[in-house]
Amino acid sequence: MLAGGCLMILLVAGGLIYLSARVEKHEDTAKAEMAAKISAAAAKEREAAIAAKQVLVGMKRDEVERAWGKPEKINRTSSGAGVREQWVYETGFYVYFGNETVTSVER
Repeated sequence: MLAGGCLMILLVAGGLIYLSARVEKHEDTAKAEMAAKISAAAAKEREAAIAAKQVLVGMKRDEVERAWGKPEKINRTSSGAGVREQWVYETGFYVYFGNETVTSVER
């Protein structure tokens, strides 16, 4: 049996002879379709949050700006884990970014 597929064999003169291998893409296609549905649902959730002036974990910088505008101040920290940003808003909210997305929001 092949990973993600099936093995086809043919019986000839009492012995087994390998005929062909066929990889089934059904599982991969189903996983890709599910990932696309989840991604589309997440995008809709983020758009609804922007319309409601809310910031969610997972948003990108441009989405945060669309929801709350530009921050009053941006603090950057570099470490072995990479660059993290803290956006400071006049309202007393802080938005933290890691790997280009919001990792937390605090007040």
